[in-house]
Amino acid sequence: MMREKEMQKKERFIFFTLVLFILSQCAGGADETSQPEAFGGQDLSLSGKSLISYQLSTSKHCFVFPEGFSMSIGGNNFSGNQAVAWLESRLIEFRGTSSIYYQAAVYVTGNAAFTESKSGRTVSIQQRIVEDGNSTVFYFDVSGEVFITADKREVKDPRLSELYKMADAASAVIEDKIIIQESAKVPEWTSELERKITEKAAKGITGKEPSAGTGFIERVIAREKAAKAGEPSTPRFRYPINIMAAGAATPKIESTQFADKTNAATIIGRFYIWQKQDESGRLLELQADSAVIFYSPEQLQTGSRQTGSQDILAKGPVKSIYLAGDVVMTEGIRTIHADEAYYDFDEKTAVIVNAELKDFDVKRGIPIYLRAAKLMGIAENKFVARDVVLTSSEFYKPQISANISEIFITDTTPVETAAGQPSDNSFDAQMKKVSLKADDTTFFYWPSLRSNLESPELPIRRLQLGNSNRWGTSLETEWYLSRLLGLQEAQGVKSTLQADYFSERGPGGGVEVDYTRENYYGRLLGYMIRDTGEDFLGRYETREHLEPENKLRGRLSWQHRHFLPYDWQLTTELNYLSDENFLESFYREEFNLYKQETYVHLKKSVDNQAFSLLGSWRINDFADYLEQTPSVEYHITGQSIFDDRFTLYNDSQVSRFRQRIGDDHTTIIDENPYTFMTNRTELGLPFSWLSLKMVPFIAGTFGYDDRSGFSRSLVDGSNTGEFGEDKLFLGEMGVRAYAQPFWKVYPNFKSNLWDVEGLRHIIQPGVMISHVEKGDDVLDEQVRDIMALSFAQRLQTKRGPADNKRTVDWMRLDTDFVWVGDSQDASDSEPGADRYLWAKPIVPMRVLSAPDIFNGDLSPSSLHRFELFGPRRNYFSADYIWRATDTLAVLGDMYVDMQSGSVQQANVGFSRLCWPNLSYYIGSRYLKRVEILEEEGTNAVTFAATYILDPRYTLVFSQQYDFDYGSNVRNDLTLIRKYHRLNYAFTVSIDESLDENAIMFSIWPEGIKEMAIGERRYMDIGP
Repeated sequence: MMREKEMQKKERFIFFTLVLFILSQCAGGADETSQPEAFGGQDLSLSGKSLISYQLSTSKHCFVFPEGFSMSIGGNNFSGNQAVAWLESRLIEFRGTSSIYYQAAVYVTGNAAFTESKSGRTVSIQQRIVEDGNSTVFYFDVSGEVFITADKREVKDPRLSELYKMADAASAVIEDKIIIQESAKVPEWTSELERKITEKAAKGITGKEPSAGTGFIERVIAREKAAKAGEPSTPRFRYPINIMAAGAATPKIESTQFADKTNAATIIGRFYIWQKQDESGRLLELQADSAVIFYSPEQLQTGSRQTGSQDILAKGPVKSIYLAGDVVMTEGIRTIHADEAYYDFDEKTAVIVNAELKDFDVKRGIPIYLRAAKLMGIAENKFVARDVVLTSSEFYKPQISANISEIFITDTTPVETAAGQPSDNSFDAQMKKVSLKADDTTFFYWPSLRSNLESPELPIRRLQLGNSNRWGTSLETEWYLSRLLGLQEAQGVKSTLQADYFSERGPGGGVEVDYTRENYYGRLLGYMIRDTGEDFLGRYETREHLEPENKLRGRLSWQHRHFLPYDWQLTTELNYLSDENFLESFYREEFNLYKQETYVHLKKSVDNQAFSLLGSWRINDFADYLEQTPSVEYHITGQSIFDDRFTLYNDSQVSRFRQRIGDDHTTIIDENPYTFMTNRTELGLPFSWLSLKMVPFIAGTFGYDDRSGFSRSLVDGSNTGEFGEDKLFLGEMGVRAYAQPFWKVYPNFKSNLWDVEGLRHIIQPGVMISHVEKGDDVLDEQVRDIMALSFAQRLQTKRGPADNKRTVDWMRLDTDFVWVGDSQDASDSEPGADRYLWAKPIVPMRVLSAPDIFNGDLSPSSLHRFELFGPRRNYFSADYIWRATDTLAVLGDMYVDMQSGSVQQANVGFSRLCWPNLSYYIGSRYLKRVEILEEEGTNAVTFAATYILDPRYTLVFSQQYDFDYGSNVRNDLTLIRKYHRLNYAFTVSIDESLDENAIMFSIWPEGIKEMAIGERRYMDIGP
């Protein structure tokens, strides 16, 4: 029985094969130039679990299969999870017989599969993969019957559904790509261009479809007409076309008629045509030396009619026009120059030869020129072109340009500008075979790109070349990851790929992904390098020539914040490093500014109250790290009590800590978990008295530490001190007072030299007095009574033109005088700049819980950096700025230890702009309590200047010299050469703090930062 069944199947297979073979031979005898698959009789079968059907127009139907889909035609089988099918009926004539066939487009997504028939001649199917890789669009003709089956069916408009939107967008993009690809088949123009375009115009007017053997231009225009043919016709108001002389000589107009009764008129002589486009006044303007006009005779008004100083030669609804000789087409800010052009006023389509389209990017401040051997306007604001040069230079041979074989452009700039709502996406260009050239040299090629002039889809984002004695010759590149993979990047996601090479270190690469959604955002960064060199972290002997233990080094970092319901917020971060020195060596700026932590933080904040839960762990074994497993905090800020008579502040924390010591560090400490608690509660009584706003307050702070208490000491890097009390209490009482500003006006004080017109002097004084009751002797060296007096002063004046005066702070001076109880004796070592925190006079109690073993370096040289409860000695500080003119400013600050009378910190800077060629800065930074090698203290002077030598050359110079150390810190010299729309920069850098010398070369087009090579910080410098 089994054998008989197999024989029966085999016989059926042979029978159907013979039938298909006979049908294919019959179909093969048809004329190959006939309409697609005429009378082939191949039926289409569509089936699914559910179906939504809808009639889009009189000839076009849509079928949506949201659950399961299968299809077959001519032995070809299709399947997928979901699908959208469009069928459009067409009437064709074949050998004197009329028949109807269907043009089909089917979008299949979700496990899309296609099995093509291998036997016989079947229907021709175009298969196009959508960019997401999981969807496919099929195009084919149906000459037989259409059968549709489904378990359930409903009739409704599906165009608002997400499935239909995705299908429609995918099919539209693929249709545009097909048009671009077919542009390669455009036949070369002959010397009889005028006659051919006239014939094309006649075909457009009569509505005859071009045959299959016609060229691309006819097919493109026909495609747009066919797309509109199925739409219900609605009356459309057409503005009249006005034709007038463009010079002193009056052009000649002669009328004629073609054999098909089409009327035409020729214009000889320079003329001007304009047509109103909408009620906002937007115009379409045309100029040329000669033309052929196609019109309806009863509608065109010819003759010479006077309007002011100009003559109207003709007026009426012209159908189309062929122009020749210095053609200029203008619509809004868009202008096209060409040798010859054909324009259809009804369909708003065009064919233009040797075209140059000019636009202007307002945001970038540069013009955009598109030059094309052939430019086809296939619909309003849509263009197809080939042999294109895209540049920002008006020169015929630009210094830098994009040469494109094919391009599809959508330009809504004139419409959006006229509506007052221009956007960055008003210009969209899809390009094929793109070559970026400097003069005639190609330096970059890519097969497919897309650009909206706001975010050009170049696959490369950054490229930097350089050479230094530490890194060798370096090539650093950054690429758009999605564009390299040919994928469409999800909305709100930006992904890049880093690919680097350093001749002294080795090859490296990584990925960075930034993502943003409505309820969350984050960043993922990974980088690896095969490092064959050495780390150089500074000029100390112990920080030079550090060879990494493993050649394979890198990092992984993830940061994420999620906004949850009910005012909750989740923040998490993960930072893994291969070794202790990698971050400082390869990401020095990040190492200096940010901590590398791994934690999960959950917070709820409502009005003036906040609750948080924090878990933090060490994942890098080499790091000193304080783990929190977990910490719980609760805060109340400015809570009104008894109808605003009192104000409450409360900060509470309960934590489970564990101090971890790095594997190679020698500090000995108990690494067992311990409990830490602190609470600070403050109650204030705000009131006004005379011109003072006063807030007397009392506060209490409690601390608990069950590991070592609140008394520790470090001797030679080891913890040998005695443990203190595990509970600690601190009481405070005091008053804060602020007076209303005192001010006086000097209206007659004027000076042209100092750019002053009238002065107003404002003084804002404030005072804070705090007395501390200590519950333990350990607080004697940490907490002191404080009295702080502050003065904020402003000298204001008026500047600007007489009709637009503005108020500016001519001078600003803020001063603080701080006295502390039990100030350290002058004979003691000077502690450095201990600033008083005005808004919060003490820091959390946990600072007293062994501050020297919290996250950070345990070396003895770093002990003085640790945070203290408050200032230890009397001091004076000042912050000053003087805006002498709009081009001259002086600023500085100072910290003076009043106990010893010495300046602990001082900074002063002088900034000047000498219009139009020179701007410079001179500044000095002085720090007394800083050790650099054998020297204590630093006094670094910085000088930086930008000088425009002439319109072509700009010089940028900066130098920093440390007088206390007696050596340069860093020198940079950059020479910028500006060409037309293109700039070069050559930089020499000498960094003696890292013993590194480098040479860098940069090049960037004007206004297009994405195409910059090398350093980008000089891009806005120069004339």
